[in-house]
Amino acid sequence: MIGYRLLYLVLGLVALISILALAGAIYQVIVNRLDQRRYPPPGRLVDVGGYRLHIHCSGPEGDGGPTVVMDAGIGECSLGWGLVQPEIARFARVCTYDRAGLGWSDSAPTPRTSQQIVRDLHALLTNAGIGPPYVLVGHSFGGLNARLYASQFPEDVAGIVLVDSAHEDLPFRPPLLIRCGLLTAPLGVPRLFGQFVVSENPIFDCHSKYPTAYPAIATGTKYLNTVRREWSAADESWSQARDAKTTLGDRPLVVLFASFTHEKFLVFKRLQMELAERSTKGKLIIVENSGHHIQHDQPEVVIDAVRDVVADVRSKTIG
Repeated sequence: MIGYRLLYLVLGLVALISILALAGAIYQVIVNRLDQRRYPPPGRLVDVGGYRLHIHCSGPEGDGGPTVVMDAGIGECSLGWGLVQPEIARFARVCTYDRAGLGWSDSAPTPRTSQQIVRDLHALLTNAGIGPPYVLVGHSFGGLNARLYASQFPEDVAGIVLVDSAHEDLPFRPPLLIRCGLLTAPLGVPRLFGQFVVSENPIFDCHSKYPTAYPAIATGTKYLNTVRREWSAADESWSQARDAKTTLGDRPLVVLFASFTHEKFLVFKRLQMELAERSTKGKLIIVENSGHHIQHDQPEVVIDAVRDVVADVRSKTIG
C-alpha cells in the first residue's frame, strides 16, 4: 500500500514538474516575441558574413576621429553603455554594438571565442563604413577582446580604455547558480528570477539605472544561450589573449579598476597595474565606491577616461 502511494506521489510530482516546464516554455516563447516588437533595435543591423550584428552610433560625424567603439562584458550588450554613450557623443563619435547572439544581433554558427569576436567586430566596422582610428573601450570580457583586437589590427587602434577588465592570467568561472540558471533559459526561469540568478549584475537590480528594455532583452532565450556559449569558450578566449599579449607602445591607455573588498583584491590590483604598464602612456585609476560595473555605478569616471584618451589622440593628429 505504501509502495503504491509513493509511486502515485512520484508520478504526481513528475506530472507537476512537466506541466510547469511546459507552461514556462510557452511563456518564454510568447514574451520573447512580444519583447521583439516592444523593443526595436536603436541602431542598424549589418551583415558580417551570413549573420547580422547590431551597431548603434551617435555623436558628430566627420570630425576627424577617433571613433570610440565599446564592447561589453559577458552577459551584457550595448544597452550596458546607456549611461555613458550619450555623454561621450557630446565630444566624439561613439559606437556600441552587440556581439553575435546578444542584444539585437543574430546568432552565429561560429564559436564564441575572443578571436572570432574580434573578426566579427572588424567585419562589422568595415561593412558599416566606420573607419579607423578607433579608441576601444572594453568592460570585463570586452577588455580582453579590445586588447586582442589591438594586437590583430594595431594600425587601427589609437587608444584604449579598460573598464575593470578581465585579465588573461586570471581565468574566471561563473558560479554554479549562474550556470544552472542559463540552462533553464528556454523555460523562462531567468526571466522570472533574474535578480536571484545573477544577483551581482545591476541589470536585474531593483535600483538599476538601466532602462526596462535591458532585463527584457537580456532574458531572451537566444541571448542567454549565447552567454552560455561565451562562458563555454572562456578557456580558449583567455588562452588566445595570453598568446597575443603585446605592448601598446605610446598609445594612450587608461585602466579603470573598481575598489572592492575581496580576498584576491591585491592579486586583481597587481594584474590591473600590469595592464597599465603595457603602454608608456598607461594610467591606472582605482575607482572608489563602485562594483564591477563601473559604467553603471560611476559612469562619469568612464566618460572622463574616454575624454582624456580621445583628447590625447587628437593632440597627436594636430601635432
